[in-house]
Amino acid sequence: MVFAIIIFLLATVPAVVLFFMTRALDKKEKESPVLLLTIALMMLPFLIATIIVEGVFQGLLSWGTGAGLEHPVYIILYCFLIIGPAEELFKFLGARITTWNSPEFNCKFDGIVYCTTSALTFAFIENAAYILTADTPLVTSIMRAICCFPGHFMYGVVMGVFYSNAKIAANFGDKKKKRKNIFLAILIPALIHGLYDTLAFSLPMLATELEYASGSEETALTLAIVAVFGALVLVVVGTYITLFVTIIKQSK
Repeated sequence: MVFAIIIFLLATVPAVVLFFMTRALDKKEKESPVLLLTIALMMLPFLIATIIVEGVFQGLLSWGTGAGLEHPVYIILYCFLIIGPAEELFKFLGARITTWNSPEFNCKFDGIVYCTTSALTFAFIENAAYILTADTPLVTSIMRAICCFPGHFMYGVVMGVFYSNAKIAANFGDKKKKRKNIFLAILIPALIHGLYDTLAFSLPMLATELEYASGSEETALTLAIVAVFGALVLVVVGTYITLFVTIIKQSK
């Protein structure tokens, strides 16, 4: 029972804390709970759409390359061309459809609130699915609490900055700048997301290769694992730093 409670808290508390932290930093005008709930509910069909799109394109990628997550090129293509773009696009749409024409969207920080709400909803459901199907749910819940929630949250913050810029441009009738910022609101988070997932998927792939290696190949793989792990740590630390610097700066 205690074990289950710990896993439940690790799976839910980070999303709740990050959500209310963003609400607290929204000092000019709080967004209505109804609007934020609408964004969260909108993410449910978009999450299903994400699963379908990723599944279809992953199947096409496997068919086209004849490879899987055991191949580095496949991992790069899968993360940068499928996971990152699909997940960030649908998170963006979840915020865009429900808030673009809302009279409440009248401050620059509002875009961050909307996009982090869609991102945290997505992360919460994804987290629950991973934990429920994991062989080691406690380890999975700890790792996802440390890395994945802040990651999705940061993607939402970055997305929200560009989303607000797009709204400001639209208010001034600058269609070119509006389109540019909408494009960047999806592209930049997708690239960061793709980088993180590429590193995360590469570790088990390299570890599997190491099991069957010997001699100089074993040394090279060990160095590669250390390098990838170090890069992953830097990305996670960079995520935390970028996250808090950006969100505090934008809240002023």
